Amino acid sequence: QAFPNLTAGIVSRSDLSPFFPLTPCTSIMASNNRVQTLAAHVLQAGPSKSSGASEIGRQRYGDAEWEIRCKLAMAYRVSNHYGWDELVFNHITAKVPGSEKLKGGPHFLINPFGLRFDEITASCLLKVDIDGNVVDSGTNMGPLLKQGFVVHSSVHAVRKDCHVVWHNHHFDTTACSITKFGLLPLSQEAIVLLRQDVKYHPFEGSATDLGERERIAKSLGPTSKVLILLNHGPVTAGATVEEAFLYMYLVTLASTWQARALAAVGGDLSKMNIPDDELLKAASERLKFEDLGKDSSATYNEAEAAWNGIARLMESKFGAENIYC
Repeated sequence: QAFPNLTAGIVSRSDLSPFFPLTPCTSIMASNNRVQTLAAHVLQAGPSKSSGASEIGRQRYGDAEWEIRCKLAMAYRVSNHYGWDELVFNHITAKVPGSEKLKGGPHFLINPFGLRFDEITASCLLKVDIDGNVVDSGTNMGPLLKQGFVVHSSVHAVRKDCHVVWHNHHFDTTACSITKFGLLPLSQEAIVLLRQDVKYHPFEGSATDLGERERIAKSLGPTSKVLILLNHGPVTAGATVEEAFLYMYLVTLASTWQARALAAVGGDLSKMNIPDDELLKAASERLKFEDLGKDSSATYNEAEAAWNGIARLMESKFGAENIYC
């Protein structure tokens, strides 16, 4: 069944108390590095492959899962850096490599409800199945917000090529989603995205209705990796964290250019420099790679280069030892 039942376990305020007792497990933010000290029962593991990860994490989860845990933890820090978060809400999910071969698989990683994005670590991530059942609670830092898994499970259930799903309520992109004309081809970033086929999904409310999952999947379609939920916000997907990140970076930046341009002309589209069809076709033709991040000459990968650049900045900002742990 593509869309299983997620109704069991919807989180209420009272459900959170067991996860935030007066125990030694606390997060302490200190100085500019925002150092996190996790107490004795929190799994201590080191940085990922690029920084000499602790064997503790790898022994518990294996190399493949530990690597995606580290990347996903970094993704949450990146979202915090760019303002792609909203208090303790929104999610980024990733499929655990090889978990489709396990009983009850595939499995997915997601943030525990109650932590800010700048508090997420590799070991605190929850592992859940497509039904929203928690398979591994990480370091017991919070429950699964099943309402928030609705959008993500709608993509994971039907798009086997998309192992990562990234969703947020970025201000400018959400503002763009409220307009009737949507994303316009005003910038290079927008043209790249529009060539990749941006899709839209009509507003149905808070996107917590289980019946909406099939409609979200239908709106995204079999090939698109960018979906704008009208009056709600963007969803991007990718085979890798890097790909989903670059799509999100482009759609949020394109929306910011659009919002600022519209503000500058008082919302009058007749005063905007909108490229004509001939120019758009020529610009689009110059983008020959089939998927974002793949250059035809195979000499570089845009998504990986962009990701590695922002990852280095996040390691410098937060400390690698406070992310990959």
